[in-house]
Amino acid sequence: MKIAIISDWHLGLNWKTELEMDSFIQLEEAFKQIETENVDLVLCAGDLFDKQLPNHEVYFQAIKVLNKINIKNNIELKNKFGQLLKIPMIGIIGNHEYRGKDYISTVELLEIIGFLKVIHAENIKIEKENEKINIFGISGLPDSLIKEILNKWNPKPIENEKNILLLHQSIKEYLPFETEDMLSLSNLPKGFNLIINGHLHWNTLIDLEQGKFLMPGSTVATQLKKIESNNKKGFYIYDSKKEEYKYIEIKNTRQIIYLDLKYNNKTISEIKYNIIEKINQSLEKIKKENINKKPFIRIKIKGELEDGFFSKDLNISYIEKEFQEKAYISISNKLEEKSIKESVEKLKDLQKNKGNIFEISKEIFFEQLKQTKLNNSFDTKRLFEALYNKDIEKAKEIIFKN
Repeated sequence: MKIAIISDWHLGLNWKTELEMDSFIQLEEAFKQIETENVDLVLCAGDLFDKQLPNHEVYFQAIKVLNKINIKNNIELKNKFGQLLKIPMIGIIGNHEYRGKDYISTVELLEIIGFLKVIHAENIKIEKENEKINIFGISGLPDSLIKEILNKWNPKPIENEKNILLLHQSIKEYLPFETEDMLSLSNLPKGFNLIINGHLHWNTLIDLEQGKFLMPGSTVATQLKKIESNNKKGFYIYDSKKEEYKYIEIKNTRQIIYLDLKYNNKTISEIKYNIIEKINQSLEKIKKENINKKPFIRIKIKGELEDGFFSKDLNISYIEKEFQEKAYISISNKLEEKSIKESVEKLKDLQKNKGNIFEISKEIFFEQLKQTKLNNSFDTKRLFEALYNKDIEKAKEIIFKN
């Protein structure tokens, strides 16, 4: 059996902006490519929509794209209402769509129209010729609940048949942070040939003790993280008889470029010139690759400024406007001012060595005043002592009488 594995369409992302059609265009292109693979089944691991309650225009565009899909339902897959589906597709509800058991989700609305079968804490058997595959699935749930609910559900793989589990959860091995309740690879349910996880927007395929763990990633750029820039958007094709996995990139997707720039003892002008140079180099590379869509360029700048220069003087908005016709520029400024950095280090040293807080604080105060035009305007020592003793009226008198 050939199975397409896709996730996190996020239909309606960036709605009411010039990027509002990206999620629909890239999903349509993905399914055009899936059609050429002659698949028997499509599995979706949640977050088909970007909003819990998308507006009518978003829902209209979603139905318009799904109506164009031409994948024959030869396995005669039906929805929970007994209707033969237009597409042989099984999906789960992601965290973006989840509304609780008392409410209908957007994915369930797609089910009644006939586009897919939704499963939650249940499984369905798919048969073709002599092959039997059991698809288990559970909706995306908060980290604080998923372990408890998984234990209560306790999915049991069926012996001598292939078993696939669909999830939509945070996995701590793939995130820079973790919570006590977050799932890890080690506590995923056992006995499954394949575990598919949505929610995280980059693709991966690794071996577990009993089988494979797979994340197809998203079909559209969302968070613009560094790891997304290293992974082209796409989907997997799984051949269950041959036990082969193929990752296919979606054609003509909007590129994500992540620039991690670090500076040491540089002026504002030097940094600005270098950022512009790096952006131009990135645009030239895309031009050579014949990519005709305006890319995302995410820039993270950090390091230390030359003494006497201030981080706030770097005009980020100017750079973003300069390239607004060529790219979507986003800059994170984490530059440190030399004097402030040294002051922080002194405070750390004070905390470590339990130095004289009055003397150290006074030294830092004077260092900072040297960076301003106020240094010679009044008696700085008197001002410091007034502030240190919380005598605000005296501090005002020292400043305004000079």
